[in-house]
Formats: sequence, structure tokens, C-alpha cells
Amino acid sequence: MAKPNIILTGFMGTGKTTVGRLMARQLGYEFVDTDHYIEKQIGCSIAEYFRVEGEAAFRRKESELAQQLADRDGLVISTGGRMMLDPANAAALSKTGRVFCLVATPEEILQRVANDSNVRPLLQGANPLEHIVELMQQREKGYKRFSQFTTSEKHPAEIAEELSEFVQGKHDLRLEISAPTLDYEFIVGSGILPFVSSLAKINGPAAIITDQSVAPLYAGSCGMIDTVITVPPGRQHKTLATAQNIYEQLLDADFDRSGTIIALGGTVISELGGFIAATFMRGVDCVQCPTSLLAMVDTSIGGKTGVDLPQGKNLIGAFKQPKTVIADVATLQSLSPRAFNSGMAEVIKHSLIADEELLEKIESGNWKPADGGLQDASELQALVAQAIQVKINIIQEDPYDRGRRALLNFGHTFANAIERLSSHQISHGEAVAIGMVIAAELSSTLGYCSPNIKERIEKVLASAQLPTRIPRQLEAEQILMAMRSDKKKKAGILRYILIREIGDLFRTEEVADSAVIAAMQKVKG
Repeated sequence: MAKPNIILTGFMGTGKTTVGRLMARQLGYEFVDTDHYIEKQIGCSIAEYFRVEGEAAFRRKESELAQQLADRDGLVISTGGRMMLDPANAAALSKTGRVFCLVATPEEILQRVANDSNVRPLLQGANPLEHIVELMQQREKGYKRFSQFTTSEKHPAEIAEELSEFVQGKHDLRLEISAPTLDYEFIVGSGILPFVSSLAKINGPAAIITDQSVAPLYAGSCGMIDTVITVPPGRQHKTLATAQNIYEQLLDADFDRSGTIIALGGTVISELGGFIAATFMRGVDCVQCPTSLLAMVDTSIGGKTGVDLPQGKNLIGAFKQPKTVIADVATLQSLSPRAFNSGMAEVIKHSLIADEELLEKIESGNWKPADGGLQDASELQALVAQAIQVKINIIQEDPYDRGRRALLNFGHTFANAIERLSSHQISHGEAVAIGMVIAAELSSTLGYCSPNIKERIEKVLASAQLPTRIPRQLEAEQILMAMRSDKKKKAGILRYILIREIGDLFRTEEVADSAVIAAMQKVKG
């Protein structure tokens, strides 16, 4: 089986040759340094060839070599600083390999190359650091087309090991999704944000849409991006007015249909970024990069996008399947306990719908760390992937929400009303937890499930520190009235998702309002 080539590009002094040799040894690949390869061909140094034949002749040599290497496999290729800035070279080598751009600070580059005779002409000016900064700025646009990997303050062996493990897939779990118009991957890993461009195979311009809380934490971790657009945090900003402002910023940045939107953030950004990608210039590619547990296991997958109106959530929207979903569980370390627990509501919901093994894993409590922080990355990664697989299976069966996909609304009809009536003081995940308890109570009252099922659901939600009671200030009749404006009702009739057993849920419209009110009153705080 062919081994995809690994291509290292970047400015001089970023470690391409040293790291490349180490990677080749670790992977059992052949190492090629393009500058050294060409020097052997021409029988002299590159500097001398420049003086005699000129730069244009040397660039032709690079182009010829790019075509030759593209026909081979199992190579780690360290390229000259400008080789991959030529679009033809980049296109040729990208076809059979993965490109990583090594980056370092100008100060560290200067320190590394100070004693290198091959770059001595660069350092002969009055201010070599200023010259390095100038050249880096000139090449920035070309380098940012590739996945960025920072080498500053890292030992070459450490860099080589991280990159080698990454290309071997040791840092991610890949879940395949087959949608009607696109097959794509949901990639779950830890520390994979720097590889967004490579994982998602982004070749054109990229624009991050994120919020002002997430941007300082992670926008700089996604490599060199052309445009970063931030919006204020909070669901109240997921509106048509916000969307228009983003459209205008994209136009100001000359962003066109060849570009890719990266939705970097929680549920609001996931839905808003997807909506922008679905509607800007009649649709551009979208990569979902969820940074909250709720977004990872729910909104980033399935292609549902939208903005809110005063009358309800996601009343304006579209289906937009992402090109790739990249969930870096390392970002969950920045969540508050409350935000993490809100995401656990969706994980629990998925287990109730279709995975009793996942439910038992949650009930065991083994995923909880002893120190009160988050679980180690591998445990968390496995938990997230298992929850995601439930939703993948359902949306592949019902991509346009015309049948079984409705089961994913378990608890949501109640939750959307509770969330809105609380002016979003109750988070979405917390409201879903309460909604599932109401649905279980209603199921038990109507004789569909045993009281043991209802008690088991309450217990597992409580174990995840989620609320299981309606706040006292909300009346059952008030919640029912708010439910009637839910977009999920059909012809004025409310639809309910009820439960018989774990893994046996169903949809019904034949529930009397009196029974619904009675169930809610039993669940009052």
C-alpha cells in the first residue's frame, strides 16, 4: 500500500531538514532535501548556480524535481524556502503527500542560522533581524496555505515525534459520514487544531468565524488563516443582523466561492458559521471545529444550520453538510464545569436513544477525573467519539429529518421552551436534561415505560450534575404555550418523543395537553 509523502516547507531556520531526517527514521521513509538533491544534480552549490545561471534557472530545477517526487511515495521531503510558494509545485506535491509548514519566531530563526554559511549573505546587512521579518512578511500569504506547526522553543526530536504520530493517525479517531451530496469525516483527536488545513484539505483562502471568547484561545492555533471574523458571544447574537455583518466583512476581505469557512466555537458559532457557509455566494465549503462538548456531539454534525428570530430558535436556516468536522478535545479543558456538564446532557441523550453500553459507561463514572478537572484526553476522546457515532448512524439513515432523526429531539420540545422562558439563564444542555426528565415522566404516566426507566434517567443526569426539575418560577401552562411556537410542531400539533426502553424511543402526536401539564407539574422544583 502506498505511503503518502510528507512535505515540510517554511522559512529557513525553522527546522525542516533536521526534523525531516528524524521523521524519516521514525517512519521508515526515505529522506529527501530538495536543495541538497539539486546541488548533487548540478555539481555545485546553489549560491554558485544562482550567480552563473540565475534564479529562474534554479526555479525550473525545483519545478522539475517537484514533478519527479510527486510520482514517488514513502518520502519525507524537506523543501527549499520558496519551493512550495510556486502554486504548480504545491499542487504537484500535495497530490501524493501531506504538506506541513514549520514556523518559528524571527528571533529564533536568526539565532539558528547565525552560523550557517549558506545564509551568510542574508545576515550581512546592518539589521539581519529586520531583513528576516521583511522576507517572512513577503512569503506569509504563500505559507499560510499549509498546515502550520510551530517549532519555537521545541527540540527537533519532540517536533518530529509529534508530527510522526500525527501522520500515523495516533492522535485522532476518524468517523466516516455518508451524506446525500457529500461523504466526509468527523475527526476526533487531542491537539489537532494546528492541522486543520491538512486534515480538511483546504487549498484556497480560509476564514474563521468565531466569537470574542474563543478567538483569543484558539484562533491562532489553526495555522495561518486569511481572515478571522469575531462576533460577540451569546445566543442573542445569532441573528440575521449578525449574519449580514459577517457577509460584509467577507466581501471586504475579497473572500469568494473558492474559500472555506471554518466555524470555530460552540453551538452558536457552529450553527451561525454553517448558515454563513450555506448562504454566502450561494454556498462555500465549511469546516466545523467545535470547541464545546455540546457542539461536538450535537450541532457540528448533521448539517443543520440557522439563525434565530424573536419568535424562536433556528426559524431561518438551511441544511449545509460540512466538508470535514474536526473536534479537538483539548479545547474542552477551557470549559467551565457548567458548560462541560451541559454537553454531557447530549451525550446522555444519545446513549438513551441508541447505545446502552455508552449509558453504562457514563453511569460507571469512570470518565470522571478524581481531581474535579476533565478526564484525560484518551478517555474523553473515546466518550465523545462513541456519542458522535450514535448521531452519525441516525443522520445517515435520515439526513433531511423526515423520520428517525426526530428521535434526536428527545427532551428538546420541552427544553426549547424552558430555555427561552428563562431568557437563556438555563443553558441548552441544562434545559435538555429537564426536558428528558419530563418526557420520561410523561412516558411513565401514559404507561409506555416503567418507573425504573424514569428513575434511571434522572439518576444518570444528576450524576452529571445536571438539573432534573423545572425551576419554580416557570409554570406548566406557560411552558406549554411557549412550546406551541416551536418550529418542530406540525400543522399546529405538538410532536413528542417518548421512551419505552433504553434504545426504544418513538414519536407521537397523540398526547392530551392535560397529560403534558400533569407530567410537568410532577417535575416542578
